[in-house]
Amino acid sequence: MVLEAGIEVRRGDVIVAAAFSAGDRETLALLGPNGAGKTTIVESIAGLIPAAHGHILLDGVPIHGLPPERRPIGMAFQDGVLFPHLSVLENVAFPVRARGARSRAARAHALDLLGRLAPGIDPGAKPGALSGGERQRVALARALAGAPRVLVLDEPLSAVDVSARAELRALLRRTLRDFDGPRLLVTHDPVEAMTLADRVVVLEDGRITQTGTPEEIRDAPRTRYAADLVGMNLFAGRLTPLEAGAGALETADGVVTVPWPDGVAVDPLDDVLATLGPADVSLHAARPEGSARNVVQGVVEEVAILGDRARVRLDSSPRLVAEITTGSAGRMAIQTGTLVWASFKAVEVHLMVEPGAADTL
Repeated sequence: MVLEAGIEVRRGDVIVAAAFSAGDRETLALLGPNGAGKTTIVESIAGLIPAAHGHILLDGVPIHGLPPERRPIGMAFQDGVLFPHLSVLENVAFPVRARGARSRAARAHALDLLGRLAPGIDPGAKPGALSGGERQRVALARALAGAPRVLVLDEPLSAVDVSARAELRALLRRTLRDFDGPRLLVTHDPVEAMTLADRVVVLEDGRITQTGTPEEIRDAPRTRYAADLVGMNLFAGRLTPLEAGAGALETADGVVTVPWPDGVAVDPLDDVLATLGPADVSLHAARPEGSARNVVQGVVEEVAILGDRARVRLDSSPRLVAEITTGSAGRMAIQTGTLVWASFKAVEVHLMVEPGAADTL
C-alpha cells in the first residue's frame, strides 16, 4: 500500500505545498520548526482542511474527494485532543461506532485496545483527569480503533512530561513497527525523527527542503536549519557499568563513555540510544590532554562550511560529526583526508533509557 500526496493548502496568507509518498510499513517523518506547515499538510490529507490544489492517492485510488469520515486514516492529534464530555472508553469506541458497529462490539474493541496501549487507565475516566502521557495513549488507541489503512501521529510527545517520554517513545516505536500501512509522524524533534522514522521530509516555511533517510539527512544537510537540527551524533548499543556514575555504551563501531542515568539499576541495558551535539566535539591536531573521557582518532571524510562554522565528518570509531569555527578549521588545515583527534566529555552525551530496562527506573 502506498500513500501519495501532492497538495497545496492555503491558510490565510500562507501557502503550504508538499509532494511525497509513504510506502507499506514505512514511517515517514515530517520534520520542521513550529509554523512550517507540518500539521496543515496532515490535516489536509485527513480531510480536515481543504486543499486548494493537488491530489491524495492510496494505492493509486484518489481519496482527496472523500469527506474525513470516509478516508481510511487514523490520526492522533497534537496534545492528545479528546472529546472532553466522553469517557476514555467512549472516546476510543467513537470511530468504531461512527463506522456503523453496534455499541457493545465497539466498546469491547475499545477495551481491548486500551488494555494493550493504555493499561492502568480507568476506562470510565474523563480526559480532563488524565496526564499528558495518558491522553496521548488514549488518542493513539482511538486512532487505531477504526482499523485505518494509514496512521498519522501529530507531535505525539509534545505535551508529555519529560519523565514519561521514554516510555511513550517505546510504545510509539512498537505501534509504528506493528502497523501494516503507511505511517506519518509529524515532529519538530530530531530525536523522534531519527529514532522512529525510516525516511524524513524536512519542511521549512511551507516548502520541502530535503528528503532522505535519517542517515542521509544527518550526513549531508542541505540547509542551515537541517544542519543545526539533525546534525547531531546518534549512538545506539548496549550500556554496561564502569566506575560509579559512569557507563560504557558499546555501539556497532566503537565505545562511548557516558554518565550512568539517574535512578537506573547498575546492570547492563540493551537498546540504549544517546545523542551528542556536534558543537560538543572538539578537534585537535595532536592527542589532547585534559578531562574529556572520550578521545578518538579519525580521518576527515567531509568538511561543510555553513557561514562561520565548519561541520566536519570523521571516519572514526565511533563515527563523529564535529562543528568548529572556520577559523579553527583553517588553523588546523582541516580538509578531506586530514588525520585529527576528536574529544568530548561524557557529561555531554544525553542518554535515552526506556522505562522497564532496569528494575528501579
